[in-house]
Amino acid sequence: MLDDNELYVVMKLTSGEQVMAVLKEEDDEHVLLESPMCVRTIPVLETQREHITIHPLCQFSDDTTFVISKRDIMFVKKLHYLFVPHYQRIVAEHEKLSFITNNGKKEETIWEDEVDTQEAKRRSSMLEDLAKTPKDEEEERRYRVFIEGNDTIN
Repeated sequence: MLDDNELYVVMKLTSGEQVMAVLKEEDDEHVLLESPMCVRTIPVLETQREHITIHPLCQFSDDTTFVISKRDIMFVKKLHYLFVPHYQRIVAEHEKLSFITNNGKKEETIWEDEVDTQEAKRRSSMLEDLAKTPKDEEEERRYRVFIEGNDTIN
């Protein structure tokens, strides 16, 4: 759980993403971030304002720590103190909702390629039929035509 003694930072990556995170450690080449959240601003033309969305840096992992190479970072600044409570709330909400179903139990992820569907079976059968050798070799020979060539060199 995050507290007020952490070093909250905002950084811009060379890929263009803005990231809020807790800076845990750094060395000459890497930084260790905890709970990094990407910030996106979406312009709303009708109201002449921007809509801000925040989501985890990697939405497909339950890991909360990430090592980022410094060469992929354009700048790092301390997060403004007014945004720290908002960031803490967003991280807490995400941790609470991470892979939780409606009944409150942790959900086991089932990947699509692990499920054997009827469509996959049908396509597999079609490929097997195409790859089979003809059952009757005599029938195939009946339709073969051999034309003898000559010794002409082009």
